[in-house]
Amino acid sequence: MLNCLMVTVLTPTYNRVNTLPKLVDSLCRQTRTDFQWLVIDDGSTDDTEAYMETLKQQNLPFEWEYHKKENGGKHTALNAAHPYIKGDVVLILDSDDYLTPDAVETVEREWPCYRNRPDLCGMSYFRGKEDGTHLSVANPADFYVADHLHYRVNQGIRGDHCEIVRADLFKKYPFPVYPNERFMAESWLWNTMALNYKTVYRNKTIYICEYLEGGLTKSGRALRMKSPLGMMDDCRSYLNDEVCLKVRVKEMLLYWVYARCAGYSFAKALSTSGRPVGMTLTAIPGWMLYFYWKKKYLK
Repeated sequence: MLNCLMVTVLTPTYNRVNTLPKLVDSLCRQTRTDFQWLVIDDGSTDDTEAYMETLKQQNLPFEWEYHKKENGGKHTALNAAHPYIKGDVVLILDSDDYLTPDAVETVEREWPCYRNRPDLCGMSYFRGKEDGTHLSVANPADFYVADHLHYRVNQGIRGDHCEIVRADLFKKYPFPVYPNERFMAESWLWNTMALNYKTVYRNKTIYICEYLEGGLTKSGRALRMKSPLGMMDDCRSYLNDEVCLKVRVKEMLLYWVYARCAGYSFAKALSTSGRPVGMTLTAIPGWMLYFYWKKKYLK
């Protein structure tokens, strides 16, 4: 007999009214409908609010809520969701993506096997493309248990995953928010939780998205440089002894870039990094990278 589990599918959205119908259709096609769909509108200026109003007439087969806030970036929308979450676990579904028909059923069937383990923060499934391929390498075993830092960060396992995170931990670690900054890397959350919790990794795709090859776009790098305080927090989440030296050095270089973007002095950058020795050794190449990126991305 299938165990019942309330899942909150959380969708932060901003000016994506054209893609929301496909997302809603995927939710209506779920083989289990005992879940909450929570939409946090980050100040959309298109017809998102009007579209959400039309859904009230459609008798959707699942519980849903819509809340609109002032624009502040995706991370602020995720934080704003905290008071409205009803599920035991949260699945973040971006507004231009959608779920496979068995996504909720899969989580509700599998998470109860692990929900009583206090050392686990959630589960991680594959994100895939419409052609059936997924965006990351297969895990060493199905239902593989490991922490994010040792498994994915230290081994360089890239590719977007669909993470299912315990609601209590999602609320326990709100994203840092700084005035006038519109971006915060979600990796901060997974890195922070990995210091105390492990994840169950599954070789199964439940989330479909468009995937652009080539890594960070020019606009993406500029956005990060315009949100330096948040990105410094993200860099610090890698600067601990659980992370391999290669990654720590990379993040120290990035820390110098963002510290310069924030107007930090040499001394302030050192004192706030938590790694003064390593930061001293990476200061010159870090500052050179800052001037190169400033010319390239912040014209």
